[in-house]
Amino acid sequence: MKTNTRSTLRRTVLVTGITATAGALLFAGSASAHIDPDPIAVQAATSNTVSFGVEHGCEESPTTELQIQIPAAVADAQPAEKDGWTASVDGQVVTFTGGSLAADTPDDFAISFTAPTAAGSIDFPIVQICEVGQLDWIETPVEGAAEPEHPAPSVLVTAEAPTDAELTPAPEEEEGEEAPTDTATADTGAPTDSAVTAESTPVDSIATTVVDDAESDDDSNTGLIIGAIVVAAIVIGGGAYIISRRRTAD
Repeated sequence: MKTNTRSTLRRTVLVTGITATAGALLFAGSASAHIDPDPIAVQAATSNTVSFGVEHGCEESPTTELQIQIPAAVADAQPAEKDGWTASVDGQVVTFTGGSLAADTPDDFAISFTAPTAAGSIDFPIVQICEVGQLDWIETPVEGAAEPEHPAPSVLVTAEAPTDAELTPAPEEEEGEEAPTDTATADTGAPTDSAVTAESTPVDSIATTVVDDAESDDDSNTGLIIGAIVVAAIVIGGGAYIISRRRTAD
């Protein structure tokens, strides 16, 4: 009977520790995910519908609004209808509001537009507003530098119909890995100098500086991982101590 008790306790300690560590690692991984466009390439001067995949909320807070900055070279931008959300256009900003997307539930927000006549890459800076906090996906990759923490979604505009290779996303970079140096760039016309808050009206001020926020989020993710490992170590160590005491008592 005592042997069965020790065996059950040992299994419980191990499962609890592994679950705590895995849960925090999974959350930290989701918190660093990006907003990716689909498709990632379109032909110049053609009409297209591109969706932007929101993969997570602001830590544990659900998403309640999405503001998408439309590049100046893009024409006729309109939001696609989305159940449970109200979509609108104000100048060069498409806004989805009135809904609620759980922090751990991915979803897509789509817009239709006519692509620029010139080939190159165009960025769609996005502000993701949550019940608590917001994430500003507006950073532009710098040639030769590591990928930014919160990059603006980028769509490649091709002179001809995009090839299969151009429609295939590049492999995700490891932390610290340098970004490719041959990426084409184009003037997106995105504003660069003022802030957007949850109370503001979507205007040309969507593109804000969020380097400090990005560093804060990165530190937060690291803290989660370390915290989970410490908790797991305490749980497993405590379980081992209890088992040892039981063996001594026996």
